Amino acid sequence: MIRLALLALALPAAAQAQALDSVYTSYDWAGECRTLDQDVPPDAAGMGFRMICPGPDGMHLMLTDGDARISMDYGSTPEFGPWESFASFSSVHDTVEWRRQRLGGEMTPFATIHRWFVGPGDAARELLVISTVANAPSEESCMVGFIDTSNTTGANELARDVADRYAPGFVCGSARARGFGYVGVETPIPRRSPSYPDTATGDQP
Repeated sequence: MIRLALLALALPAAAQAQALDSVYTSYDWAGECRTLDQDVPPDAAGMGFRMICPGPDGMHLMLTDGDARISMDYGSTPEFGPWESFASFSSVHDTVEWRRQRLGGEMTPFATIHRWFVGPGDAARELLVISTVANAPSEESCMVGFIDTSNTTGANELARDVADRYAPGFVCGSARARGFGYVGVETPIPRRSPSYPDTATGDQP
């Protein structure tokens, strides 16, 4: 079964109206998710497969594998958005951190923090990718920022700061995903579908 863990942040009384917390989901991909497009024709092998998994608070996680490259979406409806991944091979960790804020008296996910492994074999680099959560059919899920954990001190705390400061109000397709913390020439840079702008790097919160 999907495993949930809740991390509530201790906040001053003045901040209770804007209380934030994290809930974690861990997945047995083969046992808990529904796989689509399992039988792919030979001429479309690059499309790989698509997978829909349950998330917290009625949310969904959507994983697309294309030629050993992953694209992720998160939202209230099981809708796949535009392709967004890295040029090199990639995979993702089985645990996802969902950042939530209080809206209308309920804690609602607005961002995710997900660990990616980008690159071949032992050369793969670990990145924390911060993405929006689509809370309505008219919204999209997309990357807000990415953190190369190789040389970034306090990467997890930085990822939460990026999620809390930048994910609310982030406009997919207009705003651009940015690199936070350490960004070197060896840091993988995410790529979007051709209709999206290029990504930018090197920004600090």
